[in-house]
Formats: sequence, C-alpha cells, structure tokens
Amino acid sequence: MNVICTKENLKEVVDNALRIVKHNSSLPILNNFLLIADKGRFEISSTDLEIGFTSFVSSKIIKDGGITVPAQLFNQFINNLPSKNIGLEVKNQKLQISCDNIAATINGLGVEDFPIIPKVKNTATLNIDSKILKDAFLSVVGAAALSNARPEISSVYLKMEPNILKFISTDSFRLAHKTLFLSSDELKEKIKIDYPKSHNIIIPLRTVGEIIRILSDKNTNITIGIDENQIVFNVGDAKLISRLINGNYPDYEAIIPKSFETQCFTSKNELEEAVKLSGCFSSRLNEVSIKTSGGKSHMEVSSGDSEIGEHKARIDSEIKGGDIAATFNWHYLLDGLKSISGDDIIFEFNGDQKPAMIRPASGSDFFYIIMPIRNV
Repeated sequence: MNVICTKENLKEVVDNALRIVKHNSSLPILNNFLLIADKGRFEISSTDLEIGFTSFVSSKIIKDGGITVPAQLFNQFINNLPSKNIGLEVKNQKLQISCDNIAATINGLGVEDFPIIPKVKNTATLNIDSKILKDAFLSVVGAAALSNARPEISSVYLKMEPNILKFISTDSFRLAHKTLFLSSDELKEKIKIDYPKSHNIIIPLRTVGEIIRILSDKNTNITIGIDENQIVFNVGDAKLISRLINGNYPDYEAIIPKSFETQCFTSKNELEEAVKLSGCFSSRLNEVSIKTSGGKSHMEVSSGDSEIGEHKARIDSEIKGGDIAATFNWHYLLDGLKSISGDDIIFEFNGDQKPAMIRPASGSDFFYIIMPIRNV
C-alpha cells in the first residue's frame, strides 16, 4: 500500500474512527485501525464488534494494499503532524509515515485477522436531512438511561410510520418524546421513508451519541438502512454500522397523562434560569420545588439546604386549575427545558406525586414527562 493524503482529510476520519475503539485484551486486533487502499480508494475502519465505522479518505493512490495499526498510536501521531501532505506506505508489515521532513515506522498486523464489518440488508430505508436527524436525537437523548443494566432503555426508540417519525427515550424517571410530521410543508421534502408499514427499532445510546458527533455541523442528506438486527448510517463517505437492541421497549404510552388538573403557561428562559439558580442550593437529593398558591399570576421555584442556605424565585405565569406543590430533580427538569425550542411553554400537573409534563405552548412535536421525587 502506498497513498498520499492531506492531514486535514486524514485527521477527521481518524478522529471519528478512534471513538469506536475500546481497549480489548482478549482480541488485540480490535485495538487497531484497518487501512485499505483498493480500486483507487483509501479506507479506514474500526470496530468493537458492536459498532463499526468505515470511511473513505480523499487520497492519491500509488499502490493498493492494506495493514492494521494500533489506533491510539496512529491517531496521536497523525494529530501532531504539521498540516501538510502525509505519505503512508506499507513495507514488510510495517507502516511508514512521512510528512515534510518527518518520518516514522509503526509495526502493524495483517488485514486477514481484522473482523469483517457486516453489511446491512436493507428492509427499510430512511433518507433524512442531517440537521433534522441530529436535532431530533439531541432533543431526546438526555432522557435515556446511562446504565447498561437495562439495554432497552439505554437507547433511543425510533418508531417509523408512513407519515410520522417518533423518537422516544426514558430512564424510568423522565421521558422525552419528539415527533416529526412528514406531511408538513417543512419536512415532506427532507424526509423519505421507503417502507410500506410501521417499523420500530431500538438504537443503542452509544450509537446515537456517535452519530450525533459524526454529523456535527454537517448540512447534508443521509441515508439510513435498517434490517432485522442492524442499522447503518451513510454520511457522505462515512458509514456507521451498529447492532440494534433486541427486546421490547417499555409501554411508555401508558404513563402519558391524558388530561391535567393544573396548567402553568410561562417563560422557558425564566424558568430555566430559576431552576439553575435553585440547583446551587439544593441538597444531595438535587430537589427543586415548584409551587403555585392563591393568585393565578406566578409560579414559585425554590430550594434550600440547612447547611448552605436557600433560594426562591417568582416567575410571571398564567395558572389554570388548582394550586400545585411538587418537587423534582433539578437536573432532569433542566434537561427537559433545554430540549424545547422557543420561549413559551406549558408546565402541566396532576398533583404532587403523578407525572408532570413540559411542552411548547405552540406546536405538538415535543413533550417531556418528569416524575416528582417526593412530597414537598
């Protein structure tokens, strides 16, 4: 193998590929990148057997061939090279790297032991604008469980219907729900589903995090292929392939309130600011109290700890229904507020121990359900 490419082109691919690599002592080949030059294209791949990444690097191909090299070492060295052309050549199972007046040799392994990254046999295909997909994932990913003890909720649940896409996540304490209406004027030209009926999949949280990072600030159309066990995201010259989670997603619809006893129409920005300030004074339970009393013109946000002090803020609001006094985890509450675009929101309650909901005052594309943590 003998190729020449720019540092800029190589660095972007190597940085994305490195995030897939997990240290593996039982299968050391997984600690390596696979570098292949073939049929006029130079490709870098990595995998941990759960997620696979592969991407072409714009290059001048002098000679076909391949090698695997330690991912951490290769990434560290490439990132510290000057921004000039880089030569990569394989001789005697060693990768020779040259850049300007710099030269290095990395001992490698043959390509034959590197795991084959599977191809997805598409049973469903989704074409979607990258910014729309990234924003949808970002709006729900914060509510997913971080622990792998229950893989089905350490995930994002994607429900594909002929005219609707739903993104759902929950950790049992809160739930985020984003809907994309494909028939709307804004989306009908930016999202296409090639599947004749409903199709639901559970995407691992780590996979969602990686695709969010790969998309970054890209503004392009991407193609998602789905089969029974796997999903592939095609982003330009890059592909991210992942296993899907087998199992049943919780019956989240059962906890969505159908009506509310109290509705608070208020400013998201003001409530967000008050929650942040209250968080400074909350105890180890991370609690913040939400109250309405007497009048119908404000909501009170407060917290306190006997060792450090207390905080209280009033927010102008329009209150409909009975008074409320409920306590929430302020981190969870803040995550929900940050996921809402626009400033006018509705905070809805059914007493102090039942799920509450936050949603935009206009539009029906997003809602966030949060459980109170205890009586005030």
